[in-house]
Amino acid sequence: MNYDEFVNYVREGMEDVLGDDCIVSTHKVLKNNDIELEALTVINKESNVSPTIYLNSYYEEYKKGTDKGQIIKEIYELYNEHSLKINFNVDIFKDYNKISKRIVYKLINTKTNEKLLNEIPSFEYLDLSIVFYCLLDDELLGSATALIHNVHMEMWEIDEAELLKVAKANTPELLPYELKNMNDVIREMLISDLQQTIYEKDDRYDMNCNMPGPDIVADGLLKDINSAGNEVAMYVLTNKQKTNGAICMLYDNVLENFANELEKDLFILPSSVHEIIIVPATDDIDREELDNMVKDVNEKELDAIDVLSDHVYYYSRERREVCL
Repeated sequence: MNYDEFVNYVREGMEDVLGDDCIVSTHKVLKNNDIELEALTVINKESNVSPTIYLNSYYEEYKKGTDKGQIIKEIYELYNEHSLKINFNVDIFKDYNKISKRIVYKLINTKTNEKLLNEIPSFEYLDLSIVFYCLLDDELLGSATALIHNVHMEMWEIDEAELLKVAKANTPELLPYELKNMNDVIREMLISDLQQTIYEKDDRYDMNCNMPGPDIVADGLLKDINSAGNEVAMYVLTNKQKTNGAICMLYDNVLENFANELEKDLFILPSSVHEIIIVPATDDIDREELDNMVKDVNEKELDAIDVLSDHVYYYSRERREVCL
């Protein structure tokens, strides 16, 4: 089957499985970096809330040989796992006075989001764009977000200046920043991975006093990593939710205070839309090498939907601002 035939097959297959009580539909969703994904949603009579299931990766599985019936089963199980028999009060989103306290902002790339930026309010920042979204935390839904479009501004009868004002106040409050040494971040990741491996392979691990704990193993691995080459001081800036955390570079005084603390200007590596890496500027650091490193990671390691930029930025203490 080609792609369109596959999408129709999945939609019809889910309709057969779920029966007449559900409405199954597919539509395209424009995501970050103008990436279009095929979304499948299911609305049943008991709820106006549906998980969004993206079909693109399933088509890749199908092309690699996965049985199409197995794919329907996987999607059905995923739907059952995440479906909620509740109704979300959409009137809350229509009332600007209620929703304004949940409006925050994030950074995306301007050049790679030309289509998306035609549909949403934005402000230019260097070669990036500040865009806005709502945090829709709910006791049953959990943390959900909704990107703010031009139609929302029309509904609320507000302008972009108002959005920027409330988002600048809300974002640091609702999504406080977190700045850590890279070694600490790697250590946390190693410990988490080790704990997961232990849990999966041997739930008696903690009872065996002859075996070192995950924290000790992580410290040993980190020591080996650092001794393998010239260690460069790196710091990770994100928010505590670690989602859309690159915006923290715009928080008042964060970069300024950190640069003054280190008594150095700062290289800013756009690791992804979710975080940035800060490297204190010294004479022995080549900016071109940092640029190449960012490009290489974006091309080989990072999901295209999470890419922020292909080059580093520079925070100048003298100018007290970020520049290209």
